[in-house]
Amino acid sequence: MRWWSAATRFCLLSVLLLFVISSTIMDYYQLSRDGFMESVQKSLKCRKLRERLVAMTTMKKVDIVPFLQVVRELMDCPWRLNLTHRELHRTELWACCNASDRLIVTRQNTHVNQTLTYEAERWRKKLVDQTLWEMFPKSVPWSKGLLGRCAVVGSGGILQNSSCGEEIDRADYIIRFNLAPVNQSRDVGLKTDLITANPSQIIKQYPDLHKNPGPLAEQMSVYGNARLLLPAFSFAFGTAPCFKVYHALQKALPQQEVVFFHPDYLFELGQFWRRRGQKASRISTGLMLASSALEICEQVHLYGFWPFSVDLSHNPLQHHYFDNVGPNHYMHAMPEEFLLLLQLHSQGALQLHVGHCRA
Repeated sequence: MRWWSAATRFCLLSVLLLFVISSTIMDYYQLSRDGFMESVQKSLKCRKLRERLVAMTTMKKVDIVPFLQVVRELMDCPWRLNLTHRELHRTELWACCNASDRLIVTRQNTHVNQTLTYEAERWRKKLVDQTLWEMFPKSVPWSKGLLGRCAVVGSGGILQNSSCGEEIDRADYIIRFNLAPVNQSRDVGLKTDLITANPSQIIKQYPDLHKNPGPLAEQMSVYGNARLLLPAFSFAFGTAPCFKVYHALQKALPQQEVVFFHPDYLFELGQFWRRRGQKASRISTGLMLASSALEICEQVHLYGFWPFSVDLSHNPLQHHYFDNVGPNHYMHAMPEEFLLLLQLHSQGALQLHVGHCRA
């Protein structure tokens, strides 16, 4: 009886163990199946969101509340680089505009006694004499090949409390606009490789550069050895201020290179985007350099591109992360440009970062 009782107990324990194991396997299978189905459903939802955004043709008459909900849901979707779309856009931009060789005026793409045609005033010409030609760099900074990961940093209020600074600074090449401050480094980062300024900004903030270059030199010092990119040949009124900046920094900060947009590049880029639905008088500097980055960088990450007065949770935002001065609505159409960038994000050609950056 004792032997039989032990055997019976052993059988009962074996049956119980098998039951526990089989139940665990079934539970694991059910969880795996549920997780798989959830993943499939999320993937389908994300694909529909991307298709919906790519199919949009304009931001006019768009109800901002449901639109921002769509953007919020899209930002929760995993982003993956799509090599096909990236190469398609890169090839189209190269064929049209060629930032690889002509984003800036250089001694390679411009010759002495050549004339430059102004970007926005095509009837105006500028003769390149020997003195002007020597102001140009020998070649573009990326002449040795494509840059790696590029961060193009806009100035939108969406960067406030974003904690994106560390992520931005990890990029191989960082572009900023209009002398935007970097004192909120936790959100916007510190490093800069290329920064722009516009002539009206120079005229207003630095009216006496010839006699007193100190304030501009102090402003530029926070960007290290970043190149300063100026539109000297877009409008005739901007040529003299841009040249004054060049000469002032030559004296005060000789290591600070000042370069000029090539007017033909900007003109052809504007035509390129107008053919693709951008109707504004002029595309923004942000779209100009996001387009350039698409051509010259392996990966493009955009931060601070946000034209709305509220964030994804409908909290109020100021226009810039450093002030509340709005854009020139007669010149630019920022919501339309944002839709374009959102479509490029949806296609996997570049990544648009909106809201908080994950650690």
